[in-house]
Amino acid sequence: MKASNIPKLVEFARSDFKSVPKGPGVYVVFWMRDGKPIPISRILGTDKKGILYIGATRGLKRRLKKLWNSIDAIRGKRKRKKFHTFVRSLVYTGLLNIIKDDELRVYFKEFSKEDAEYQEKLALLEYTRKYGEPPPLNLQVGRQYFEIYGLSIYGESRYADELDDDLRSVLGL
Repeated sequence: MKASNIPKLVEFARSDFKSVPKGPGVYVVFWMRDGKPIPISRILGTDKKGILYIGATRGLKRRLKKLWNSIDAIRGKRKRKKFHTFVRSLVYTGLLNIIKDDELRVYFKEFSKEDAEYQEKLALLEYTRKYGEPPPLNLQVGRQYFEIYGLSIYGESRYADELDDDLRSVLGL
């Protein structure tokens, strides 16, 4: 998928997220300016796609709406007590003062609940292997995300399938 085809988060918000499915899935937040990704320096190279965050959810519409409402709240546009992890990371890193709302773009794909969790972990693992660290706003990622050895998840019987081709493409992996 071309970077310029990834929709702005603000466009989904304007339509009250009507085109976002309610089911489980994986979503990726990008930083783009004028339709072009902002390159992000990482330990092992530069992420030329501008990936800020990779997440999975049981409800895409609900989660993306929560993410947007958290951005509005942190900017003083609404009241909120709990904030999406992405927004807490924006504040912690200082990127809240650098990234404009209309520079946030989001890609999402529906999966079953179980597959969404595995695809998120595989996406984070492959991103980390390529760049030496997770995306900059995935600050909550703990070691359990990287306990994938070979074809199985450590301590579980489920096989870690291959990363979805669409996710691989959008992440540039």
